[in-house]
Amino acid sequence: MMRKLLFGFAIVVHGICVPMETALAAEVTDKLILVTLDGVRGEELFGGVDLAVVKHFANKRSLESIPAYKRFWAEGAKERRVKLMPFFWGELMVKHGSVIGNQELGSVIHLRNRVRVSYPGYSEILAGLADDKRIKNNNPVYNPNPTVLEFLQEARGLDFHHVAAFASWDVMRFIVQQAENTLFTNVGYDRYESNDSTIKLLSRLQFEARTPWDSVRSDSFTFRFAMHHLESYEPEVLYLSLGETDDWAHDKRYDRVLESIHQADAYLSKLWRWIESNDEYAGRTTLLITTDHGRGKTPFTWQSHNDKLPGARNTWLAVVNPGLEKRGEWKHHRRVYSGEIAATFARFGGHDFQAEHPSSMSEIEFLFHE
Repeated sequence: MMRKLLFGFAIVVHGICVPMETALAAEVTDKLILVTLDGVRGEELFGGVDLAVVKHFANKRSLESIPAYKRFWAEGAKERRVKLMPFFWGELMVKHGSVIGNQELGSVIHLRNRVRVSYPGYSEILAGLADDKRIKNNNPVYNPNPTVLEFLQEARGLDFHHVAAFASWDVMRFIVQQAENTLFTNVGYDRYESNDSTIKLLSRLQFEARTPWDSVRSDSFTFRFAMHHLESYEPEVLYLSLGETDDWAHDKRYDRVLESIHQADAYLSKLWRWIESNDEYAGRTTLLITTDHGRGKTPFTWQSHNDKLPGARNTWLAVVNPGLEKRGEWKHHRRVYSGEIAATFARFGGHDFQAEHPSSMSEIEFLFHE
């Protein structure tokens, strides 16, 4: 049973300390799930296929000769985005949640870190701050800052398997925690140990069905291991990081980027169906979906992201909470920062991340106030 999120003095709900005084729009939830789609641009999320990019990618070939174009193209931006992400736009944002980041509607969310590559972006999301002095690249070193995953593990007294991080990119092992084995992680080409015969087979097959990248496995394995973990352990906090969207972009395969976004949408659909069918999660789960950075905005820069490309600071955030009644796209609000996601994630669970870590940013307040 859920309770409205409140501020002021504290009450306890399901063992969670919940401040009290003024009723807010969101509800405290027992379960918290964060999903990131690496480097997915707002251009594709809000507008579907970018015609300028696909023409450049075609390189004098007929557009009709490109299967991804034929599959996802439509004349209007809203029609294109529904073709690309039918679950996200056709159901999730219509019936269950809302999304920040469509700049054409006066909705902006930016990175504060100036590096604008993946480790700094993910750390900003998870630790609630930009740390350009210590996090300057994607080197595999443990995060110097405490993450919201570690915070929730301690605040709720959760055991090893009940705060879990699954990622296609192997460096995520270092980003999500300050020291080895603080959290349960399964990243890159890690084996996933299970007595289930299908999962055992998948764990072996990931080494036979390798991607073109040594440090990033197929999202299909990452997703299925994460789902098996959900079914087996019912963790209170789950982080799922999908990575192929970024790597295909770096390889300048716009067709594969589109296909990977579409596949990620199918994974979101399967995740949501599972949530809704499970009594421990249905009506008791907050789901946040975001990205670690944007990309260049032109046909010549879309595949890249760095400190020289202003578009790389543009991100977006989708929010699903059983008490938050807003649906669709947010419009005309103050600028939001990715660093606010950590405190927002914790607040949906009834906890104050910034109080424990004052250097981090506060939550996105308009998600909570009526």
